Amino acid sequence: MSFFDITNPELFRPLTGVNKQRYMDVLSLLWEECRRKPLYTIYKYEMTDIVEKYLTGVGEDLVAEDELDDEAPEGGDIRSQATFIIRRLRSTGWIKERESEYEEDSKLALNHHIIPLLKSFVDVVNPKIVTYKGKLFEIYSMLSRVQEIDDPYESCLKEADENLKELNFSLHSLAASIEEHIDNLTKGKSPEEILAFFDEYEERIVVGSYQRFKTNDNLFYYRSGLYEQLDLCEESLFDSIVKNYQEAERSFESEARYEVNKLISSMRESLEEMETIMRDIDDRHIIYRTRAVQRAQFLISSDGSTKGKINGLLKYYASEITSKNDLSLIDDSVVNNAFQIYSQGFFDQNSIYAPQKKKKATPISIMNPIEEPDEEFIIEQQKALMEYARNALTSDNVNRFAKEMLGNRNAVLASSVLENESDAVVKLIGIYTYSLSPGRLYNVKIKDSVVTIGGIRFNDFIIERK
Repeated sequence: MSFFDITNPELFRPLTGVNKQRYMDVLSLLWEECRRKPLYTIYKYEMTDIVEKYLTGVGEDLVAEDELDDEAPEGGDIRSQATFIIRRLRSTGWIKERESEYEEDSKLALNHHIIPLLKSFVDVVNPKIVTYKGKLFEIYSMLSRVQEIDDPYESCLKEADENLKELNFSLHSLAASIEEHIDNLTKGKSPEEILAFFDEYEERIVVGSYQRFKTNDNLFYYRSGLYEQLDLCEESLFDSIVKNYQEAERSFESEARYEVNKLISSMRESLEEMETIMRDIDDRHIIYRTRAVQRAQFLISSDGSTKGKINGLLKYYASEITSKNDLSLIDDSVVNNAFQIYSQGFFDQNSIYAPQKKKKATPISIMNPIEEPDEEFIIEQQKALMEYARNALTSDNVNRFAKEMLGNRNAVLASSVLENESDAVVKLIGIYTYSLSPGRLYNVKIKDSVVTIGGIRFNDFIIERK
């Protein structure tokens, strides 16, 4: 089946004529209006009002396109032009007419077949910001719960595989856009502005978002856990995933086993692909950033100003100096007539050394005797220090906190602990922070529910004995 077996063969004609920008703007407005409506449907008069309001704001009439439609309005009123645009979009398959109830106004809807096209058009102009860290954590959270859910294929693996592919697609786009992004940010800037920009760029963009995703508690932190969960899916959970695949996709067992194996292999390949993309982004980022800085240096040395000329001459002299003695030689080079350096009265051979301040000997002042501290004060301070050490968030203390909270139980809810002990916030933070550290005597399972207790809002979690 081809694309035009599903859609109207004339689908793209409105976007190829002289009014193409008008049609594109109208489609974007209609998508914003209809995307949350049931069946993407609104009343015909509402759609006409939207287009009429847009044309009024533009303030220009449509240009007649006789080759497209003999009835194209020339100099007609705004309402006629709006009606013509809707009629053109309906005849080419962008809009469909919906059947109305008795005595109800007629309705129009965006063709559901071309919704992916409309979303793509909007994303090209206003690309959505992908939170790489959030997307990766979502994948990790789904896979970490695969053994707890009844339908592991339909509710976990299938969706996690799609999210991995979407994340890699976004990273591919990031890698492909680095050169254009840096060129746009540095184009038309003075050398000083370019160099100043990179100070902020390094802090806000590189360290603030991309580097944070690539290192620390993100890609490399989650990677081993993701591979472990995929190993689990291939081994102890394989039969339950195959059974769920059969129910969801209505297939035979042999086909289900093949497809599940294929899906898990695809997810492994996506993780490996992600690592490759990250390395490629590193390489490209360094190359394009270096080029921008080199461009700034070139502009400084070739801008034709006095500053640029002096900079070029200084670079020439610097390339000729190999030792300190060269500073005392007479300049007989070709640039002598353009620029001269005189050592007398300006600087001499000794001036290349940093000035040193000689320290003067001073008598040692007699230290006042310190009064002996009060014994009770010392005991109080020692108690405070011991209390601090006892409640410090160390691995041993955190295990003790978990043991105290569990008591004789096998599991306890964090929110219930906080309700009974309002001062247990720091202990719960420590338990959550150390939940993946080696040597822990408990496990933490994060719940989907968000609770607010004592003005503190957090994702509830279960502490259970290991």
